[in-house]
Amino acid sequence: MGRVAPMRKKGKRDPEMGAASERSSDSSDASAFDVVTEDALETEKLRAEDFFQRLQRVQAEFDNYRKRTESRYAEFTKYASEGILLRVLEINDDLERALEVDFTKDPEAAKNGLAGIQENVLKLLAHEGVQPIDAVGKPFDPYYQHAVHRTNDPAKPDNMVVEEFQRGYMLREKVLRPALVCVNRHERTPEEDMDAAGSDTHVDNGGN
Repeated sequence: MGRVAPMRKKGKRDPEMGAASERSSDSSDASAFDVVTEDALETEKLRAEDFFQRLQRVQAEFDNYRKRTESRYAEFTKYASEGILLRVLEINDDLERALEVDFTKDPEAAKNGLAGIQENVLKLLAHEGVQPIDAVGKPFDPYYQHAVHRTNDPAKPDNMVVEEFQRGYMLREKVLRPALVCVNRHERTPEEDMDAAGSDTHVDNGGN
């Protein structure tokens, strides 16, 4: 009978072959990880470049918009008064025609002509939101009037505006120019003067 070759026991393997196989597997995993990492970095790099380019375009568009807005605003402010100036020129035309008239021949007509010009001026002011301040016969208010003179009339209420030297005007809710007025002040005792010292600070002492 011939010799039978010895059989290897199942379940055992060469330790060196196992170690080599594990090293090969680890190397493959590391290589695959490196490839994935490089791909991810490249993708993120491309995304970052795309975002940066978009940001540059937005910045450029905003700069152009800002320049256009500034240019339009400068143009608007440069000619914003064009409408009112045209109306002022019309009034100036009326004045020039009035100056050509011989006032000595027809004083009444000249007076009426000047009154018409003044009416046009007041209409222009009203159109722009300018209104006169009613002062005479009203209590003195330092916000709307400046007292440049005072008088003592017992027949009229104390602290009343009795005369207007220059008309004041409002521009909508703002005082454009305060009125220059004379205020009635009754004579007071020294004690009353001390009590009224606060309001007297708004009145010049040059009056009687």
